[in-house]
Amino acid sequence: MTALTDIKDLELQRILHAFLIAGVQVYQEVKMGNGLDLAAASNASGDSQLNLDIIADTYFQEAIASTTHVRYIISEERPNLQSYGKGEYSVSLDPLDGSKSAAVGIPPGAIFGVFKDAQQISDFNGKHIVMGGFFVFSINLELYFSLHGTATKGVWDADTNRWKFSALPAMPTKKMIAINASNRTKWDNWLQDYFDRLINHEDKNGTSFNLRWYASMVSEVKRLLLEGGIFAYPNDKRPGYAHGHLRLVYEAIPMAYVLEAVGGTSSNGDTAIHDLDVTELHQKTPLFLGEAALIADMEKAKKGVGV
Repeated sequence: MTALTDIKDLELQRILHAFLIAGVQVYQEVKMGNGLDLAAASNASGDSQLNLDIIADTYFQEAIASTTHVRYIISEERPNLQSYGKGEYSVSLDPLDGSKSAAVGIPPGAIFGVFKDAQQISDFNGKHIVMGGFFVFSINLELYFSLHGTATKGVWDADTNRWKFSALPAMPTKKMIAINASNRTKWDNWLQDYFDRLINHEDKNGTSFNLRWYASMVSEVKRLLLEGGIFAYPNDKRPGYAHGHLRLVYEAIPMAYVLEAVGGTSSNGDTAIHDLDVTELHQKTPLFLGEAALIADMEKAKKGVGV
């Protein structure tokens, strides 16, 4: 798409417009360094919040509620499903991903999903999603999203107060893995072995995988889209991480939807993210995103095939 008017479904057009409004508002707060102090309470998932998390959630909720007819909104920052109207679409939000990293200057962002005909929490799954994407609040304000399987990049031009959209190309190929290797000894044995093979094995050209980690999912996935490779946030043996840490509905499913639109794929280690059942609003999942061949190789490694 090159403009909002390219979206023929007027309600989806309004929803994306609401995201764009809120994205600019949050970006201004991030640029000014506002809200980087800890809030008084934790969020619905038990994570500590910055005040910027609450500010971002408010901007997105208000923009969506005032300009659309969405039925429900799910947010990382709220404990329950929020009912807003009787429309055919519902929204999931991580209104400020990477907020703790923002405090030290690493770009945060926001993640969103739009689901059609979601009547209950189990309907917020990969088979009902029609739009998913994320903002990156960096030097520029950028948006990466997929609508009905077509991938688009948006860049905010502050001089003209306009968004410029362009098609996202297919994902390139690169020997890169984004994973928090400080938790290596807590991973399952198969993942430790797989990681060692990627990092320590040189190909015929004498190159092995490079290791990267921002601790900001939106920044990691942006790099994945632009350069290729694999992103991994597995389960591990730490208390509270038995099922991973990322949330299925408002982090994993929207990001997987974007990756699939550029030729990548996703997995929880065994199953594609879009095939997983959703049973809880704040359900966690291990998450692997990236080039299809690398995800297939990872799943084989977990099964002990071809190792």
